[in-house]
Amino acid sequence: MELTSKVVEYQLDSGVAWIKLASPRSGNALNAALISQLSRSIQDAINDESCRVITISATGSDFCKGLDLEEAFAKGSLPDQEFFKILVDCLTLIYSSSRPVIACVEGNVTGGGVGLVAACDIVLASNKAVFMLSEVIVGMIPALIAPFLLRRLTPARLRYMTLSSRGIPAPEAQIFGLVDEVATEGMLQTLNRQLQRLFCCSPHAIAQSKQYFEQLHSVDLHQQTELALNEQRADVGALL
Repeated sequence: MELTSKVVEYQLDSGVAWIKLASPRSGNALNAALISQLSRSIQDAINDESCRVITISATGSDFCKGLDLEEAFAKGSLPDQEFFKILVDCLTLIYSSSRPVIACVEGNVTGGGVGLVAACDIVLASNKAVFMLSEVIVGMIPALIAPFLLRRLTPARLRYMTLSSRGIPAPEAQIFGLVDEVATEGMLQTLNRQLQRLFCCSPHAIAQSKQYFEQLHSVDLHQQTELALNEQRADVGALL
């Protein structure tokens, strides 16, 4: 089964759902089309009983440039809150997926793209990948993605990445906890080793583990994402 869309490519092969952000001209920016198509691809993978693992990769030099501000402010007024909500819903879907989700990061990751990575279960990054929270540069805060970042970063690390707005290279991001493995021997070989390990595991045990971990934090996540949406409304309103 194969589905190719304008900004997201999806293919399910031998138990692996291969999802690729395919809008390199925009830097795979998180606009409504990409978010909705990414969510649909994730949901299609979850609904397919033959799917064991979900991978997310990207084309171009940017894995994801973050929120598409041009689209968000296209009308020159406060954007529809549904725009923010579909992003939070997409990240929550990835985080709570019954299948393990692997981010294969090659290139730059900025703003909301860092939140997308943080929502995944396993993060593999090339040695040249760089992660940056750039929101304060444009007068915003990373409110929407903070709940997912806090599942990987300590509050101190999140504060540092936000206030410094510095690009964090993959080896340093691994120390922070944002990256699980730097693909020093190549992304494909590193990914294949991880897939082999996952396919040796019980799908039921993996799903149950994820469900259990989610139960430990689900109330906090719901409260935090609600706070994030409220904060983002106030944050964007202050810019106008």
